[in-house]
Amino acid sequence: MDTQSVKRYYRKRRKVIIVAVSGLLYAGGWTLGYLTALDTASAAILVLAAIVGGYDIAKTAYHEVKSRTLGIKTLVTLAAVGAIGIGSYWEAAAVVFLFALGSYLEGRTMRKTRNALEELLEMTPDTATVRRGGEQREVPAREVEAGEVVIVKPGEKIPVDGDVVDGESAVNQAPVTGESAPVHKADGDEVYAGTINQEGSLEIETTGAGSDTTLQRIIQRVEEAQEAQSPTESLIDRFAKYYTPGVIALSIGAYAVTQNAILSLTLLVIGCPGALVIGPPVSIVSAIGNAARSGVLMKGGEHLERAGKIDLVAFDKTGTLTKGETTVADVAGFDAEVSEVLELAAVAEKKSEHHLGDAILEAAQTRQGTVTDGGTTISRPDDDSATTDARSLPDPEDFDVVAGKGVVAHHDGREIVVGNRALLDERGIELPDEVAEYVRKREERGETAVHVVRDGVVVGAIALRDELREAAPGVAAQLRDAGIETVMLTGDNERTARAVAGEVGIDDYRAELLPEDKQAVIEEYREAGHVVAMVGDGINDAPSLATADVGIAMGAAGTDTAIETADMALMADDLERIPYAVTLSKATRWNIYENVGLAVLTVTILLAGVLTSYVTLALGMLVHEASVLAVIGNGMRLLRY
Repeated sequence: MDTQSVKRYYRKRRKVIIVAVSGLLYAGGWTLGYLTALDTASAAILVLAAIVGGYDIAKTAYHEVKSRTLGIKTLVTLAAVGAIGIGSYWEAAAVVFLFALGSYLEGRTMRKTRNALEELLEMTPDTATVRRGGEQREVPAREVEAGEVVIVKPGEKIPVDGDVVDGESAVNQAPVTGESAPVHKADGDEVYAGTINQEGSLEIETTGAGSDTTLQRIIQRVEEAQEAQSPTESLIDRFAKYYTPGVIALSIGAYAVTQNAILSLTLLVIGCPGALVIGPPVSIVSAIGNAARSGVLMKGGEHLERAGKIDLVAFDKTGTLTKGETTVADVAGFDAEVSEVLELAAVAEKKSEHHLGDAILEAAQTRQGTVTDGGTTISRPDDDSATTDARSLPDPEDFDVVAGKGVVAHHDGREIVVGNRALLDERGIELPDEVAEYVRKREERGETAVHVVRDGVVVGAIALRDELREAAPGVAAQLRDAGIETVMLTGDNERTARAVAGEVGIDDYRAELLPEDKQAVIEEYREAGHVVAMVGDGINDAPSLATADVGIAMGAAGTDTAIETADMALMADDLERIPYAVTLSKATRWNIYENVGLAVLTVTILLAGVLTSYVTLALGMLVHEASVLAVIGNGMRLLRY
């Protein structure tokens, strides 16, 4: 082995080598002194053990003192130097060796808490097969440019973010979104770097590569979150700033009173706040890593701790409790043909960006009507003629949106109003009893009904349905079992909101809310003493997410806005991740309390032991390091939550 290889080997394993050499010297020096009369040789070996094991510790202590921040290593250095000064060589060597060994083990176990992040880093393949110049080439994944087509064979990891342009396959998205089941992908579907193509070959047009992928953004956020301090960590850091000098002062005072140097040095050792300082961070890092592996992105310890206090979860309805795929369920004509009602509504909604307008427009353009006992149900024909031969709808001559109520448009000399009862009342439009009865029945089914008005006369109504997510009732039940209240916030009317809330099992609901009203409701709950989480899509619900104590954005994969806005982001539209995220936060909060309590209890017991002469210098350091490892082990339990 050449010199360079030896140097690389030493640099890579420097800490374990130092601990091993210090330990061997300590054992050799103690054994020599115990079995022979070679006290001088024994002392020399023990001092050498203290120097080998304590050099890095003393170096850090020097910089701590120089920067006027006295830390744990300052206390250990003072204890070791003091022990050598009074001739207690084996205690000096023992203190240094035990601290070095504890620090090494601490570093190893702390690295394990970051394994989830390392797993994410390993998800993205290093190379990609790209079609360039009419042939396939293998290039570094980070060098793939936007717009280039990447070919991914079955069983391979997808190296870029992009859209499928050819092929079909099932893709395992668990590394990014945490979804347990593979997701079918075909032309036009979005895929993410780091996910696994399981079945067919895919051709993907690149939208992001290298550092500009969803997975890399997740990794960056997780790194930032693990580095960010929680309120408990900040409090303990401020406490330690005054605690360490206090321990030094206590040690000096004890020596002044008792003239017992060993007692004074032991106080220095047991006063190390190691377990207290390391306890909260290991809990936070473990929880954030676990969450990232499960498709939940937590923005940092501050949000994680706050989420541990949540006692009320507010859900947006559309796209959160429902699938966000609104379709026309029924059309009824009263003073007009059904086809005319649908066409009038579609013309009025043609320039609308609301999801209800999109559903009406799609129904008018691509579907045909079949008469049923409830009006006219809109159903897709058996052939594709309605789609391919759909006539183009005319544009309205003018178009106005009435926020939260509907739209008003003019076409061919006629005024068309499409909206809810509030819009009709606002414009003084009379609602016939038969229309009101039809609307009431549809709303009691959990559907949303809009009125269609032509020149001030209600000529029809359209019922729209957004299917509930299958997991919604189970999620509400899980939250209730965890002692957490639930509320649904929606712009729908009272009857529709009541029907949906009842079907899901939501504790409370607020209906007919504009976006600013939802924000006001969140503030109202907070003022009532609740710690509120708001669940939404991170874009339309941004004000409410920002107002809540904890904002939780759903379906954030590939959506920068959602990741930026929310305190937590669910990478997939998976409601079942919400009880997991909330209960994990609560478990983390209690885990932090356990670690702090264990640290304080250990110091208290050791102090009592020192004052009653039951705890020696070496024993104090051994118990201290054991407490550090204990809080790390306790924090690491969250990796398996």
